[in-house]
Amino acid sequence: MFNPIPFYDLYGESFIRKEVGLAHVEDIAFRSCDLEWQIAPHRHDKLSQVVCTFDNTWDVQLDEKCYTLSGNWLVLIPAGAVHGFKFEPNTKGFVISLNQDLLESTSIGEQQSTLPALLWTPSVIEFRDKLQLKRFTTYVELLRDELNSGEADQTAAVSHLVQMLLLIIKRQQHIHAVSEGASGRESKVLLGFRHLIEQHYRQHLSVKTYAEQLHVSVSTLNRLCQGKLNDSPKAIIHQRLIIEAKRRLVYTSQSVDEISAFLGFNDPAYFSRFFKQFVGLTASAFRQQGNKF
Repeated sequence: MFNPIPFYDLYGESFIRKEVGLAHVEDIAFRSCDLEWQIAPHRHDKLSQVVCTFDNTWDVQLDEKCYTLSGNWLVLIPAGAVHGFKFEPNTKGFVISLNQDLLESTSIGEQQSTLPALLWTPSVIEFRDKLQLKRFTTYVELLRDELNSGEADQTAAVSHLVQMLLLIIKRQQHIHAVSEGASGRESKVLLGFRHLIEQHYRQHLSVKTYAEQLHVSVSTLNRLCQGKLNDSPKAIIHQRLIIEAKRRLVYTSQSVDEISAFLGFNDPAYFSRFFKQFVGLTASAFRQQGNKF
């Protein structure tokens, strides 16, 4: 006899109590450890879910597709999609459940309007950017704290945190699409270059050192930067130094000499010449101009 796939509200709990449009966050272990780390196939009528695990291997059923995932992954589950899981014991991660009313409420303004569409199609996404993974887990914890706080304006706070989570998911989709495209290897090199610059721009590493860390030649890195970004690797590194200098001149009270030292310049006079060459103003003049806004 055919047994229909059951509909649950959080496996039998009432998700929508007295409040409409909120969310729910729990650790994977909260339910799975009592079910021998296996969740039988089921679906939710009014909930979309994001399930994420960290440094683990797990089996996923998502409608008619099955996956074995290893590493840091997100699984996006729209309302009505059949899904089941088999986790390794002591798997670390979260289950984030989002009511449809909440997803609709995140469609505010032109930039946010496409974010709820991320949860229209079942999909799996690997976290390939450790910085974005760190931000994602931070927002998940903030969302859980907010849901447990009971403070005023909770709905607005939850909506904004969900928007940030969806935005990070959208960025991961973009990184995956770029990496898997026709020029995937080239894109991976450039994404890696940007990541290394963020880590080391204050150390003034040579282009050769960056190329070695990316396992490409200097000429290859130069070709990719010129062809894709319309600039040389050295100029791109310098741009990162300049943008950080501008930020600190406008938004901090650090002296020019302190900013120079923070950015790794041993000679403040050289920093001053470097800044003026790129900006067309001295650092002091730029600060005065910036303070007018």
